[in-house]
Amino acid sequence: MTLSRAGSRSPSEPSTESLGEALTALCAEVGIPFEEMLHTVETALAAAYVRAFNPAGFVTVKLDTKTGALDVRSRLVRPDGTEVVETLPADNFKRMAAQTAKHAVLRHIHDLEREKVLRDVAEHRGELASGIVDRVEAGTVFVDLGRIEGVMPPEEQIPGEELHPGRPVLVVILETQHNPREAQVRVSRAARSFVHRLLEAEVPEIQAGTVLIRSIAREPGLRTKIAVSATEPGIDPVGACVGPKGVRHRAILSELSNEHVDIVPWSDDPEAFVAASLGPAKAESVSIDRTTRTATVLVPRGQLSLAIGREGQNARLAAKLTGFRIDIKPSDSDDETAP
Repeated sequence: MTLSRAGSRSPSEPSTESLGEALTALCAEVGIPFEEMLHTVETALAAAYVRAFNPAGFVTVKLDTKTGALDVRSRLVRPDGTEVVETLPADNFKRMAAQTAKHAVLRHIHDLEREKVLRDVAEHRGELASGIVDRVEAGTVFVDLGRIEGVMPPEEQIPGEELHPGRPVLVVILETQHNPREAQVRVSRAARSFVHRLLEAEVPEIQAGTVLIRSIAREPGLRTKIAVSATEPGIDPVGACVGPKGVRHRAILSELSNEHVDIVPWSDDPEAFVAASLGPAKAESVSIDRTTRTATVLVPRGQLSLAIGREGQNARLAAKLTGFRIDIKPSDSDDETAP
């Protein structure tokens, strides 16, 4: 019985003389302990024997790697508690055993390779990855990322964005997921972390640590608000993110299918931060109730709808960005000019 890797010629007759050598060489090649591989083979042989002959009791198989002999036994516990061990015939099982052992080895190697890829990818959780859309099934997009397949369910996609097979796509890695056949990882274009990583990739000041992303609030496909701050005096964090003539901002908008993105200055003064978060509306005054974490904001009557936004979106995102419940009220002013 000869054990070979994928693509090798299968023997027409079970050859047993070199089984031990074959297993030893294969284990050394792929870096698997010999005893682990032998246990995998014997477990697969026992399962195959049960499927073929359906004997009573718990079946075990011991494989002599020097002679290729199979020792098949069943263990049965009687109602009175006594245990009976019976040796089962193996002559009619030898030909099936050769293929079973080969497939068990190949499957074990495949599983180990899959687990290694998953461990490697897990180290890059939260990072951007580029790939090609492979297929779309029942609304789920499958992305070819090279050694691993990205799975992007509908809730992780940007609403309204069409992803066709063959299209290059950028995603953020969320987490590995179990699939017995291949290595898969859950990916997203709708997560806040996707915007975070995009901004990092486009803005050198963020990579250098002179500009920090302090908070992100997002409704995928519609609007995102990002609060940024500088770690050094003289740096305009919003200007750095927007870029010369808005080039960095436009690059982010393009990748997000023109989802609207507001970049606002973060402040440790909650009144100033809440006022900035409601842009492009202009707040006349902000009062904070720290007990209830409520911010009452007065805006010119003419800008009330701008501050609230369509279906409350601007106010809702500002609340998520700042962590305050925001109560917007019109002031006596009727200024309609947006800043």
